[in-house]
Amino acid sequence: MRAPDILRRGAPLHRRAASLLLWSCFAVGGLVFSLIVFPSLLLLPVSVRRRRRYAMAMVHRCFASLVAACRALGVMRFEIENADRLRHLGRVIVIANHPSYLDVAVLLALMPRACCIVTSRHWRNPFFAGIVRSAGYLRNDGGPSLVSASEAALADNVPLIVFPEGTRSPSRGRLGKFSRGFAHISLAHDCPIVPVLIDCDPPAYTKQHRWYSVPAAQPTLRIRVLDADLSPAVAQPHGSRAESPASPTRHDASVVTTGNASGETIGTQMPLAARRLTTLAEHFFIDQISQHGFSRT
Repeated sequence: MRAPDILRRGAPLHRRAASLLLWSCFAVGGLVFSLIVFPSLLLLPVSVRRRRRYAMAMVHRCFASLVAACRALGVMRFEIENADRLRHLGRVIVIANHPSYLDVAVLLALMPRACCIVTSRHWRNPFFAGIVRSAGYLRNDGGPSLVSASEAALADNVPLIVFPEGTRSPSRGRLGKFSRGFAHISLAHDCPIVPVLIDCDPPAYTKQHRWYSVPAAQPTLRIRVLDADLSPAVAQPHGSRAESPASPTRHDASVVTTGNASGETIGTQMPLAARRLTTLAEHFFIDQISQHGFSRT
């Protein structure tokens, strides 16, 4: 019978023990916050908007503590470039590649308040359900409902974090296919995009590793906030907004709906622009991965 990776030789004993301790604290803490702390926010005599801001601030502090503990215990190193650009963001969409489990934790640790798009399974997970609901995170059901749901966060000047791959990258130096959700949101709300490039060397907590796997060498998670023009205008012909792209195909046609102040629904067809913006962003990330020399391992 094979022992779990965290108990095998290779990684120093103190780092294996520290990793096990941190993941255990993370799991227990997530359960306590989901079942006790965040539900308690419902008792506060404040608005839903203010409760969500409190929850976002608590998530930020918790993940900032997790990152600090990872550093202090030698579990992982972090190299972050242009972190200041993330600390004071408002109505923008932050898109990033997704090589490891810790990507979202580090981004939330760097951003005092942010809204995330999360997979539907997190809404049923007892360790995360209370957190994602209290913080007002968006459920990734796709389609027009996601675009409409994102309006409230963006209107409140809260940045939105999206991983266009939808799940962790297939391997280091490679990307999964980008979905168009972030592009539809950006186009519907005329919202700028901030790209963030993430790398983990050697690979750790990836799609190929179990949560308890610890590499022999101490991994380094690199976060680079990039300076690039991925605004909605670049996806439009001649830099102008395409209110009604002509002749969408059967496979590409979709209707993006947004709610206005009176609750009415506005339908706008923009499949071609969304496809163009998604392709542009995907190629941009592929080019950046190549420029920074991430190996395919």
